[in-house]
Amino acid sequence: MAFPIPALLSSIEELLYEVHWLEGLILVTDAHKPTFVSISQLDSLLARLHKHPKGEEVAEMLYVSLHDSYGKGSAKTVLVLKANGSFWLGLMDISGRSHQVDSAVKHLNRCFQL
Repeated sequence: MAFPIPALLSSIEELLYEVHWLEGLILVTDAHKPTFVSISQLDSLLARLHKHPKGEEVAEMLYVSLHDSYGKGSAKTVLVLKANGSFWLGLMDISGRSHQVDSAVKHLNRCFQL
C-alpha cells in the first residue's frame, strides 16, 4: 500500500535525519505533523492505542514492526494513525545515500585534505 500522505514525506525524511541514531518510531496523527516516539515512550503509546478504533490490531502490528526494524540503521517504523480508525504502518529510511555512506565520504574527504 502506498504512503497515504505524500506531502508529509519530506518532513518525515527531515525527522529521520535528526533521529537516525535513536531507537523508536515516527508517529503521524490527524495533526499531520510527524513526531518521534522513543522506545521509552512506547508503553504510553500502546496504552493510547488501546483506546483507538482497531487499536489492538495496530498495537500488535506495531510491536512486530519495531522488532523487525531493530538494528536496521536509520530505518524507522512509521505509523500514520487517523482518528477514524484507519492507519498505515511501514518502514522508511532516508532516501538517497544513507547516513553511513555520507559519513564515510566525509571521512575520506578529510583524509584526502590531510
